[in-house]
Amino acid sequence: MAVFDRGLGGDGWAGFALLESLADDGDLWLEDDHRGVMNGLVGGRDGHLVSQYPPGIVAWDALPFFAGRALDRLLPEGLLAGGADLPPAGRVPRRVFLSAALIVLARNAATLLGLACIALALPRLGFSKRTTAAATALTFFGGPLLFYSLVGMTHAPTFALAALLLLLLVRQRETGSPKLAFAAGLAVGIAVLLRYSAVALLPGVLLAVSSLSRRGPSPPSPLPEGEGRHHPPAEDSPLSLRERGARGVRALTGFALPLLFLPFWWRSAFGTWTVPPYGGTWQITAASPWNVLFAPVHGLFLFHPALLFAAAGLAILAVREASRRSPGWGAIAAAWFLSVAVLHGWWSEWANRGGYGQRFLIDALPALAVGFAGWIATARRPAPHAASALAAALVGWLLFFAAVGGLVPPPPPWPWPQTLGDYAVLGEHPPGPAELVRALERASFLLRSLR
Repeated sequence: MAVFDRGLGGDGWAGFALLESLADDGDLWLEDDHRGVMNGLVGGRDGHLVSQYPPGIVAWDALPFFAGRALDRLLPEGLLAGGADLPPAGRVPRRVFLSAALIVLARNAATLLGLACIALALPRLGFSKRTTAAATALTFFGGPLLFYSLVGMTHAPTFALAALLLLLLVRQRETGSPKLAFAAGLAVGIAVLLRYSAVALLPGVLLAVSSLSRRGPSPPSPLPEGEGRHHPPAEDSPLSLRERGARGVRALTGFALPLLFLPFWWRSAFGTWTVPPYGGTWQITAASPWNVLFAPVHGLFLFHPALLFAAAGLAILAVREASRRSPGWGAIAAAWFLSVAVLHGWWSEWANRGGYGQRFLIDALPALAVGFAGWIATARRPAPHAASALAAALVGWLLFFAAVGGLVPPPPPWPWPQTLGDYAVLGEHPPGPAELVRALERASFLLRSLR
């Protein structure tokens, strides 16, 4: 992340413009704050230009934003006196650059926080330290987070909340705590304030909190002997319908609480109490989730092939649980993954033509981390399974580097390669060492600055 950070790409500028407008003008109108970056800006109340995104990112980014302004006041006047280049806006004043840079660093920190939550959760599911370390690393390097932890978009914060959700649900299923059921729902509600599509996390929450039974002796583990010593307790009898409903209601109450603010936000920005227009259209179709998973254009398993092994790991865990008639984290994580995939497959923008890879599955990465761990831990010989996932992650990383380094010209009018066929130029004209160095400089703001 230190090498490849990319500035406030995509929807990052909409949130930044909104922060500037609130701080400097005291309003939500962005026609004098966008610096020519129109991504996510739409017509709002009284003909003003407003952000189409939910407002939660303002609270998330406020601390680094104002820290950047404080840093601007503290630094010597001659340092960066002429401003600095910050893609995609070009040259910006120093205080803008500093605030934006700290926001991107906050995205890096959010990514690391999410990975830390996964690393805390997996051992509680019975996975060894080695398996946990491998699964956590593969979650980052094997999926779209490799790119989207680098920009000021809202994916890194929602990933952090989704990973925190995994940890909360693991603890809730260990203890049966009603408070943790409420906290899990609350985490999803806060995530929806960052990205509306985070609502797809809710089915996994309801399944996790309502499928737990009463405490009892530990069940047979789906993991090989010696993989892990800690196993979550099972129960000796199922919950009653009333008990299941009570836990679900607590989760739904936590989910709904942050969303009470949304109608007031919509009224202020758009002049309506109901959901305002958003990009694209929605259609329930049998093409989902196969479109977001296997389509030639940004299909998840084509651009991020390591995640295919994670999905296989979820399937293995779920089948073993089904054979014992004891649904557990294999089933929960599989439902989580499919909920996110199906929802985005219903959206007309599922291909993410304007972005890199299949970013819409980032909210499912904590569930796929369970899959990575299952893929490695359930194998008779874990080393080959880990090596296969690592090799696939390397393929995904090479696709990423070729794109951000400019080694692959994107097809007009898109800013990024759309299919694996776009990478054929690498085989036709393999880059030499000098070109690889230049690609690294093109891809790295840090290296360009040092040079």
